[in-house]
Amino acid sequence: MPSERIQRRIDRLLDQAEEAIDQGNWDRVSQRSRDVLALDPENGDALEFLKATERRAGADGPVIADSDSASTVADETARVQAQPSSFSDGRYQVKRFLGEGGKKMVY
Repeated sequence: MPSERIQRRIDRLLDQAEEAIDQGNWDRVSQRSRDVLALDPENGDALEFLKATERRAGADGPVIADSDSASTVADETARVQAQPSSFSDGRYQVKRFLGEGGKKMVY
């Protein structure tokens, strides 16, 4: 369980993600969700927000909201292309990307 200080930070990031949803800024929702998952990889709210951004992106194509978007879209494209299809000699099949922290990607 995160410390009180980290939990306050997580709460602020989730609040920012909610505001971004209200504004229709799905790129920011995705970014804030990933920020939360970097601090707490099992945060259910952040995982749900991230799933919503993936559903939204699937319905509308890539979401572009700010000047860094071109590099963000390129990073996402590279990540999707590099996604493994399985782990441990095929014992585990990759269904989808969930998020990433400072050092790991979660599928």
